[in-house]
Amino acid sequence: MARDYNRNKKGNNYRNKNKNVNFKDVVERLKNINQLSDLSIKEIADENGYVDKVAKGSHDLNTNQLRKFFGAVKLIEQKTSWDEIEPEFYLLKPKLAVAVGRGNVPKEFYNFMMAAMSKVDVGSEEDKMKNFKTFIDFFESIVAYHKYHYPRN
Repeated sequence: MARDYNRNKKGNNYRNKNKNVNFKDVVERLKNINQLSDLSIKEIADENGYVDKVAKGSHDLNTNQLRKFFGAVKLIEQKTSWDEIEPEFYLLKPKLAVAVGRGNVPKEFYNFMMAAMSKVDVGSEEDKMKNFKTFIDFFESIVAYHKYHYPRN
């Protein structure tokens, strides 16, 4: 007897549309700010805030991949100046691209990360460090909400 692998197709299509809307809203908001620190922590971390929307839309994102990138960001956080942080920060981009190419990270998450990262290296040295701190808070909140929404992913 043949198995019907498309039986949940309607639900999957709904989830994919919802995922794209979540990412699209957040990426558009990111495009309309000058630097990441322009966002309040409430906008970022509140339930139904930006990172909650991203986490909800990240069902296809493997928790191990998310934690791998978050771990890399936390290592970078130990640096004390933007000059030390900058090279390793920019090397996260090709690492994310490889993960997308291998099918480990959804393209929508990659696009979101590129939009967020583009708002870090803006302004003075002090601004860049503040933006990087906001990026860490952003990423940490995504990991938390992703675990909340998909505990067994």
